[in-house]
Amino acid sequence: MSKDDAQQLTSLTTSSADYARNALVFTIDMALFHLGVTFISSTTVLPAFFAMLVDSEVAIGVATGLISGAWLLPQLLVASFVSRLSYKKPFMMRGIWVSRPLFFLMAAVVWLLGRTAPLFVFVFCVACIFCFFALDATVSVPWFDLMARALPDRRRGRIQGTAQVLGGIGSMGVGWLVRYMLSDASRWDFPANYALLFATSSAIFIVSGMFLSLVQEPEPQPFQDKPSVRQVLASLPRILMEDRPFLNMIVVRILGGFVSVASAFYVLYATKKLGFLAQDMGFFVSAQVAGTVTSGLLMGLVQDRWGPLVHMRMIIVLSALPPVLALLAPSILAIWGGGRLYLFLAIYFFLGLYMSNIGWPFFNWILEYVEGSSRPLYIGMINTLAALVMLAPSLGGWIVKTFSYPAVFAVALFFSLVSLLLSLPLPDTRAP
Repeated sequence: MSKDDAQQLTSLTTSSADYARNALVFTIDMALFHLGVTFISSTTVLPAFFAMLVDSEVAIGVATGLISGAWLLPQLLVASFVSRLSYKKPFMMRGIWVSRPLFFLMAAVVWLLGRTAPLFVFVFCVACIFCFFALDATVSVPWFDLMARALPDRRRGRIQGTAQVLGGIGSMGVGWLVRYMLSDASRWDFPANYALLFATSSAIFIVSGMFLSLVQEPEPQPFQDKPSVRQVLASLPRILMEDRPFLNMIVVRILGGFVSVASAFYVLYATKKLGFLAQDMGFFVSAQVAGTVTSGLLMGLVQDRWGPLVHMRMIIVLSALPPVLALLAPSILAIWGGGRLYLFLAIYFFLGLYMSNIGWPFFNWILEYVEGSSRPLYIGMINTLAALVMLAPSLGGWIVKTFSYPAVFAVALFFSLVSLLLSLPLPDTRAP
């Protein structure tokens, strides 16, 4: 029996019926979660919403960074705890039912106080979104471990890709809805329009959790003594020094994540410098969703056929295209004056390709590189250390304020190129 065959049999710890059920449930859960996130897009909806409340690129950058850091920071501590649990699903579901109704609360505050107390609403919304993603972090660690045990390596990519395509197709309608809700033709103006978007996202998140509750968790592995949180934290320097491929992969992940230094500022550049209207965000959302759908098709092919390392490098290359197009925007528009919408549709298309896949190749690389008992720890470790990426939007806001929008796009391109170069020595988990 080949190594791949052995891994395939090891991964299939559930019956064929359980596999079919789990594959369907994970697909629906991921598709719906992706759909819900589109309503609170960190590259279009949230920056534009924050700009309605405060007039500061730095404040918007800090808020965006806190939101991204909320999902990453707690994961190492959560991983140490989760690795000691025989069954992961009950812990995961508790986090889901606490976190996913939060946007209903945020929607109510936005609706009631958005005009009269904008600064309070800004702080409250950032805190609320931070809590949502911090709680979702407690869900993601057992979710990844559960998926690794329930779905085999060479089928995982097509399931993730299918979910992304389905979620992307649904999100195309979200782009149209966002455009209508934020346009002058909408029956709802600010702040009711944003409140309805946030409430809809919460409803979709809850339905997603209902489907995830149907997952059949495989039988736990034989119990082994697990290190305490203190022991885990004390062992981190040793793990990073002894496992150099993993350390190199973390560096690539962090530098690649810093491409997001510009992600929140494409829409502000378009509206503040190039004359786009708020309702044009609907076009941007649709273009980003089209990129997400395309990336889902690519993921199913690339991940299963060539493995996560090829997928990783492809995503890093794609991440360079939005800043390149933004830097070339003045020259392109000087030649093709009527093409500004098409230019930004291309920017958001490639942004969708990149952002919808930035985490998957790294997670899948770990799931194939690390043995089962250590997976939660390694997933938690990379996500916690990658929390450095939360500084990227704040850095972007400072660059825009101190220098210019083109400067932040140039910095994003620099991080993309450096992360690609550093990915070259990483080992291929599919190597014979």
